[in-house]
Amino acid sequence: MNDLILYSSEGKFMLELYNYHLKPPYDGAKGHSHHYLELSCIKSGGGLYYVEDKVYKIEKGDVFIFNNTERHGIHIDDNDELVNMVIHFEPQFIWNEGGNMFDYRYLSIFFNRDDSFENRLIRDCPSTKHIFHLMLEIEKEFNNKSPGYELMVKVKLLEILVNIIRSLEHETKTNNIYNLNNPQLAAINKLLRHIDFNIQDEIRLKDLSQIVHMNPSYLSTIFKKYNGIGPIEYISRKRIHNAVQLLKTTDKSIMEISGLCGFNNMANFNKTFKKFTGITPTESRRNK
Repeated sequence: MNDLILYSSEGKFMLELYNYHLKPPYDGAKGHSHHYLELSCIKSGGGLYYVEDKVYKIEKGDVFIFNNTERHGIHIDDNDELVNMVIHFEPQFIWNEGGNMFDYRYLSIFFNRDDSFENRLIRDCPSTKHIFHLMLEIEKEFNNKSPGYELMVKVKLLEILVNIIRSLEHETKTNNIYNLNNPQLAAINKLLRHIDFNIQDEIRLKDLSQIVHMNPSYLSTIFKKYNGIGPIEYISRKRIHNAVQLLKTTDKSIMEISGLCGFNNMANFNKTFKKFTGITPTESRRNK
């Protein structure tokens, strides 16, 4: 697995690209979820993609879309090695940097869905093939790192999201375009910075509401509007994301990592870790 990552000017994770090389037998059917949004494309191989209570047969060229609450995972038996390229990105990457306007429709395909929604885009459709090609172009931008590649990655990601909207003929009642000086967005940006800089400490909803002078209930509603999940769940998922990275890139003990990620006891850390990843911290370290 190779990974390519973009950070904001403040060092905050914004987007990452992974290539997963999975060899049979591989059973990830229990699935996992995370605090960021995901696009997934199958470069080669086949198998099954489990998404909540749905099961999709995988073929080369398939493109999938997942929000930050959907549990998903791959299972392969007798197929050749499967290569799955995924792009993970923070909702904030769409509405924070690189422009002064925000079109909510970019994120509505993740947050506002009806019962007919399918995570796998339509096969043998020109728009799906174009989206697949754009994802490969994002990988090429990462690898080449030509001047301005970070902006080009964002441009191509926005093009992907527009094409998904068109391919799904997605309609939303929220067609508003928000100025990024909107007080709500300014408040959410302030909270996200606070969470990033204080992720090791106890962070309560009451404290967050005092920072932006909002009622806790109203704050939770606004936060979920722009991030897909509420602030407390976002913090938990963010902490587990950080823990996964530390398990993968350092030799720190699991107990030390739990403390660095804001957990005050191992039982809570282990329970939360398995809830979102489907495996234990020990299993995650073994797989690094």
